[in-house]
Amino acid sequence: MTMIKTNKRMILPIKLLFIAVIQVLLTALITYVLVTNEYRELSSQSLDTLEHFLVEQKKQELKNYTALAVLAVDHLYQTSELDNDVAKKLVTNILDKMTYNGEDGYFFVYDDKGNAISHPKQPFRIGKNWWELEDGKGNKIIQILISNAKAGGDFYHYPWTKPSNKKISEKIGYSVYLEKWKWMIGTGVYLDNVNLQLSQLQFEIDEHINKTKNIILILALSSIFVIFLFGVTVNLRQKKQTDEKITELGQRIVNVQEDENRHIARELHDGIIQILVSIKFSLEATKMHLSKAVQEVPKPLQHAEDNLVIAIDEIRRISHHMHPQILDELGLSAAIDTLSADFSDRIGVSIKVFKPRARNLLPDFINTTLYRIVQESLINIEKHAKAEHVEISLSFDKNWLTLIITDDGKGFDINSVSEINDCGIGLRNLAERVEYHLGEFSVVSSSKGTTITAKIPKSSFENYFNQTRVKNNDNNGDIEFGQ
Repeated sequence: MTMIKTNKRMILPIKLLFIAVIQVLLTALITYVLVTNEYRELSSQSLDTLEHFLVEQKKQELKNYTALAVLAVDHLYQTSELDNDVAKKLVTNILDKMTYNGEDGYFFVYDDKGNAISHPKQPFRIGKNWWELEDGKGNKIIQILISNAKAGGDFYHYPWTKPSNKKISEKIGYSVYLEKWKWMIGTGVYLDNVNLQLSQLQFEIDEHINKTKNIILILALSSIFVIFLFGVTVNLRQKKQTDEKITELGQRIVNVQEDENRHIARELHDGIIQILVSIKFSLEATKMHLSKAVQEVPKPLQHAEDNLVIAIDEIRRISHHMHPQILDELGLSAAIDTLSADFSDRIGVSIKVFKPRARNLLPDFINTTLYRIVQESLINIEKHAKAEHVEISLSFDKNWLTLIITDDGKGFDINSVSEINDCGIGLRNLAERVEYHLGEFSVVSSSKGTTITAKIPKSSFENYFNQTRVKNNDNNGDIEFGQ
């Protein structure tokens, strides 16, 4: 089974909306990349600056702590002899007790040969030589610290066990040299706190970047939604106006065609047919005159009369097909009866017509639309359906005027454009007529037959009913819907 049903489709300029959406997306993407890169670059610079500041601050603290340590033992160092063991012992005792930053700030002492003299946090190193002690990269830690001390004091980054948590952490050490005793006094601070601060700051920066990304994304999606909504609204309004104009223009064309058909049909019926009938009477009078004169009627005369009768019947048929006068004079119901009876007599198909018992007169534009649907349907049945029975039902309920035409023919393929276009004025044309009255038009076809349904809402002609009812009441009479 195939089915065709007409409805109004929304056609939007998708390309324009697509271009606008792409532009917003590109703008959002470019903005995101530029803002993110700029933000990351500024953040990286800020982190580098902060790291440099914190490290420099630590270095300055180391210098200050070392200066205090040297100052604390300077009176012993300056007044002692070269190898005064008592003075050295007193100095190491003082340095062992000088701590800062909890457990992690302390001083250590090595001689220029790498022997550990003092180390309050790792006493197992005292008395042993650590000249070859290396870090993970192969750098000689003690040798570098001694070299920096001899150079007048310098800094060195190296990994070392942090006393407070017993874990290896990055440490920055500073060392000075006591020339008389050949000692290197050093200290250092662990940078894990600095790294923790930098990591926390980096996390906050990433959070800000993510928030910025979300804001840009939300703005982009909001812009796309607003553009789409605006585009849909504008185009729906434009489409509605365009559809109204097209529908109005189409109906004007239909009305002009119907008026022209009505005019031609009237001219044929009242003009040409009357002339031909007059000629027919003249020919009949001539035949009667010849009969009275006991003369044989010439065959050309008889042939002319026969052809004239055929021409009159054909012109009447054409006139009735273009616009039946009975539709204007007696209404839709009588016109459908006449059309159905003529169709049944001509091709021998049984037709049943079901009409409502209503006492209302439909407006001409509704009568014409429904009559054309019946007319076109019967033409199509005659040409294509090979049907034996046809039913035409016209009903009028509370909200709808419904016309249903059913046949038991072979049906046809609704999707076949060529077949549909071959059907007289065409199903599409009929559908547009119904849609103009805000109605619904559908065709259902299968091998068991075809059903055409046209529904027109009461709202499309109720004002006409109201005006007619007032007029009828004034005239104290009723106008029949049909006979």
